[in-house]
Amino acid sequence: MKKIIETKRLIIRKAENTEKDVEFYHRLWNHPKVMKFVGFPKGLRISKERISKQISEQSNSEFDRLLLVEIKENGTLIGETKLGFPDEEGISKTDIKLLPEFWGNGFGKEIKKALINYIFEHTDAKAVEGSPNKKNTASIKMQESVGAKKIKEGVYHFPESMKDFTEDVHCIIYRVFRE
Repeated sequence: MKKIIETKRLIIRKAENTEKDVEFYHRLWNHPKVMKFVGFPKGLRISKERISKQISEQSNSEFDRLLLVEIKENGTLIGETKLGFPDEEGISKTDIKLLPEFWGNGFGKEIKKALINYIFEHTDAKAVEGSPNKKNTASIKMQESVGAKKIKEGVYHFPESMKDFTEDVHCIIYRVFRE
């Protein structure tokens, strides 16, 4: 296991090209409840083969790659997250997706706090950004609970070739600043 971050209840680790990890991503990314707020109301429609290929082609860095979240006590996979390496403006983007059966347990807040701390300890990022869907009140509350400030709102439009299985995403940009 390639552990990156450990919290009180969770481990965040690099995804590996194993049956367990591939199967988990397949379940998570094709779950309509998980994916509806990111523009895929019927799931991502991705195959296990494509997921396996994506995992195997990643760099060894912990930034901008697939990371899994598991319960420390028993190794149960509950979701995925992302540590974005800071861009040219010093902004690091994060993302969290959890299976519905793990919603409402404070895991999102625990993960977000850990991501923020890790980014500020290991990079020169000026801010950590999250962009929840305007309809995802739980994610908005999670952003605000870690001290994130609303910066602006926006809409992500998928390419025309994807319009038959996606929906535009109306999001709010939140940032936690280093200072």
